Amino acid sequence: MPKIYFNGLAIQFIDNIENIPENVMRIAVANISDIRKTVEKLHNDGFDCDICLYGYNPNDMYANFLHMYKYIEAAGGVVKNEKDVYLLIKRFGIWDLPKGKVENGEETLEAAIREVCEETGLVNVAIINNLPNTYHIYYQNRRWFLKKTYWYFMETKDDISLVPQVKEAITEAVWMKRSDAYTALSNSYKSLFDALGYLFE
Repeated sequence: MPKIYFNGLAIQFIDNIENIPENVMRIAVANISDIRKTVEKLHNDGFDCDICLYGYNPNDMYANFLHMYKYIEAAGGVVKNEKDVYLLIKRFGIWDLPKGKVENGEETLEAAIREVCEETGLVNVAIINNLPNTYHIYYQNRRWFLKKTYWYFMETKDDISLVPQVKEAITEAVWMKRSDAYTALSNSYKSLFDALGYLFE
């Protein structure tokens, strides 16, 4: 089941309460109404720690949770070049990885390549394999969204100057050594680091 992030907190769905770590708040839910109440508290009062919902089938709980949001999909990449350094961008003052919304009729692989090139100025990138997906909640234009991002590991032979996509609030696009990328992402979004941080260890 996916782990969904909101303001640095993780939300999980599980069918066995014995598998819930002690430092996670356990929330029993019996139906979609209970899911709705949990979502309202998440948005209004918030929680002090990660939460785990249990009570019925995790897939059904996730589906009911999803009904509370406008669902969108994005795609992006972890890009390495021939010098064994990794591509990071800085958006809104926070280190991040290039990604963007999947357009109508577009495959996620196509979207990932397009977004990486648009946001960084690269021309040729190749997908090597799939990486874990990430999920996060955010509020924009008076509406709540749940975004699923498909991630891919990529390589490039391009040896050109990087060009950050300023209109997307990207101020930097840089190559980093693995250890520097690890440090940068450890201070970035928790959803990103938890899912992809292992690549830089």
